Amino acid sequence: MSRRTALGVVLIGAVVAAATAIVVTTEPPRPAAIAITSVPRGEWLRLQDLQSRLPGVGSAADYDLAFGTLSDRCLESEANLSDEVQSVLGLLQQHGIDDENRLTVMRHLAAVLPTTLKQTCATVANAYVTVREESA
Repeated sequence: MSRRTALGVVLIGAVVAAATAIVVTTEPPRPAAIAITSVPRGEWLRLQDLQSRLPGVGSAADYDLAFGTLSDRCLESEANLSDEVQSVLGLLQQHGIDDENRLTVMRHLAAVLPTTLKQTCATVANAYVTVREESA
């Protein structure tokens, strides 16, 4: 290889390296990762009602208040309690009771629970479903 060819290869290598360095250094910085926050349980239940196109959907505040009230009166964790609300609504719908949504289920369950003593809400929920089925 002649000196001229070697000089050309080195020069081309230097130009490519410089261009790569410029491209790498001029790339805009990546934005900070977006923090994903969880949706409150009450609002999540509301979104389920909206998605199911159920009538009588209240505001996010209504659902959060109803879920908070029910949660204060029940021994179940928030996750289990929201599952229980889902289950009650599903059982009612299976029996042709279509005048309820998750908000009304939470309100009806909380209405029969004492405010001073936490209880297992699954038992109350089962009784509620039975009463509604018998009166339908």
